[in-house]
Amino acid sequence: MKILMMASSSGVGLTYHLTRLSIALKQMGNDIIVLSGPNEQVSGLSMELKKNGIKHFVSKYIDHADFASLFNCGKDISRILKKYDIDIIHANSSTHAFSAYFAVHSSTVINKPAIITSVHSVPRGALKIPKWISMISILNIASSIVLPVSNYTKKQFIKHGLIPQKAVTMYNAIELDVFDEAAKKAELSLDVSVGTVVTYAANLIPIKGHEYFLMAAARVLKKHRAKFLIVGDGPRKKYLQKIAYKLGILNDVLFTGRINWPYIYYLLSNKTDICVSSSLSENFPFYILECMAARKPIVTTNVGGISEAVINGINGYLVPPKDPLSLSEAILQLIKKPEKATEIGLNGRRIVERNFTMKKLTNKLKNVYEYALGSKGI
Repeated sequence: MKILMMASSSGVGLTYHLTRLSIALKQMGNDIIVLSGPNEQVSGLSMELKKNGIKHFVSKYIDHADFASLFNCGKDISRILKKYDIDIIHANSSTHAFSAYFAVHSSTVINKPAIITSVHSVPRGALKIPKWISMISILNIASSIVLPVSNYTKKQFIKHGLIPQKAVTMYNAIELDVFDEAAKKAELSLDVSVGTVVTYAANLIPIKGHEYFLMAAARVLKKHRAKFLIVGDGPRKKYLQKIAYKLGILNDVLFTGRINWPYIYYLLSNKTDICVSSSLSENFPFYILECMAARKPIVTTNVGGISEAVINGINGYLVPPKDPLSLSEAILQLIKKPEKATEIGLNGRRIVERNFTMKKLTNKLKNVYEYALGSKGI
């Protein structure tokens, strides 16, 4: 099966997770071609594709949603369709689906590939209704199958008009052998030898709710010695540092900046005791799965699709958003009961091994691809 994978349309370009998924699909015997923007989330990803026999093309238009870019990206896709006999185009947003649909229906190739579209987020904010209308319309028209990243995401899309028969939940997944290798070898120089280490990895943007993490940290530090790591970068860094200063905990909080793969796997596995997410909105973040793969207990806000991975009291604790008191109490509960914390962490690893492995994801994707081709009469 020849599959054209379209990488992130969020401006990141070629992402780590898309690269690993492409390699896993290639190892199953598929012929994979990747189309991405010119950037790389982590240096060397394009070379990694090449090493595994995967062709990688770049479109400078793929990361832009204006109409001119959408059509020019479609032209880039058309050139690939003319050169290679593509069976499946796997888009990673509605804007990708639009460009792919334009390419397929303007192309003279006999074999018209099926378009499968993964959706990783739901619209929010002031432009909510227009965004929903345009996104759902494109997905209904352009995509044979739509792959929401969680059941929560699926329900939101169907609620706003996605044809239910098109929707198949496709969770994110962890490549455990790669994760474990990085956890052993990808050393990271970071001095966090004082007390319990509590980590939150996320972009420093409002929706991630870092201020509630800091408020919870201040409560925990009144009762227990700990170091709180804020892993990530973004426009709120100075603002969050000011909050930490006003709370009197600046010396107990380490802003590490962005830590990319594979070093984040090492950090979670070897330097972290408890993982936290105080996010106000999520769909199904890789970070939660990475914490589980690292055998760490999780304290997270119960938003979006997180409860589809974190079972309260089994592999972590679910707390309400914007509630630093509940967040701090759950963290303290894990600190006070280290044996229970270890058990919860091990439970998380078992859940990942059972439900969220790369093998499970690629096998399900294979079935979806074959169904899509069958429905085309191929």
